[in-house]
Amino acid sequence: MEPNNSSLAPIDREAFRQQYGQEGLFRLRLGVDAAEQLPKAGAAPQPCPAATWAGSPQKQRYDAAMGLRKYYPAGEALGEWRRLCPARP
Repeated sequence: MEPNNSSLAPIDREAFRQQYGQEGLFRLRLGVDAAEQLPKAGAAPQPCPAATWAGSPQKQRYDAAMGLRKYYPAGEALGEWRRLCPARP
């Protein structure tokens, strides 16, 4: 069972599951969860690195990891983006 059923925006969760399977989605979600944790106390806040997911260094890392089917590192890149660039209302 997947640890968290929440959105993986900007990634389409169901499309990812169809393409890479439940295990790939599970590993991606684990990486996202690990990277979304709040930074350690005393760590300087980091700014959002790019205006969009598509233009971010995290997207480049995500794409590289996905090219190797390394779902956990891809999830870490996505989780870092989500932590640094929270959705705006």
